[in-house]
Amino acid sequence: MNSLTKSLLGSAALAALTAAPAVGSQTPKFHVAALHPSKVVNKTKVHNYDRIHVTYTFGVYTSVPASDFHKTVYLASTFYRWSSYDSCYVGGTEPKMRIKARKRSKYAEIGTATETYSFGCPYGPSHFYGDTYHLKDKAGFGQTDTFVSTLYGKFQNGGARYKGTLNLDVSVAIGTE
Repeated sequence: MNSLTKSLLGSAALAALTAAPAVGSQTPKFHVAALHPSKVVNKTKVHNYDRIHVTYTFGVYTSVPASDFHKTVYLASTFYRWSSYDSCYVGGTEPKMRIKARKRSKYAEIGTATETYSFGCPYGPSHFYGDTYHLKDKAGFGQTDTFVSTLYGKFQNGGARYKGTLNLDVSVAIGTE
């Protein structure tokens, strides 16, 4: 056996030995849930058992009527939360979350908000984090505005800590009425 084959086989064996404890451990199952009108929808089912930081990027499309000029509105389809087990949090095990968004976009001021949803959750309400939109510029009528907001989550399972990042690439269609 030549030295290249020995190196490759040795590397494969070492990788198998180090990966087994990570795969076999009790890491949380990360997923993201979205708040849609009257229901919660799990948006991810990918579980990265060997990761301590998970990042997702979603494209979100929503609209604002022109009649909401100079009003702050909650943007539909932008309210999400991190979850590590199921759709309801058992005994206060909700991950720590925070959302950040740019303060301004081309046509509006951007803000963040929290919504509480408790339908079907016997352990108490779940908190969803999303964006608000305050249209300031009439030049935006009939245009599409864009911005990015990020939802951060921190999970803990035993002594291990995990992080999740959800980047929302938000496009807002501004009405013309």
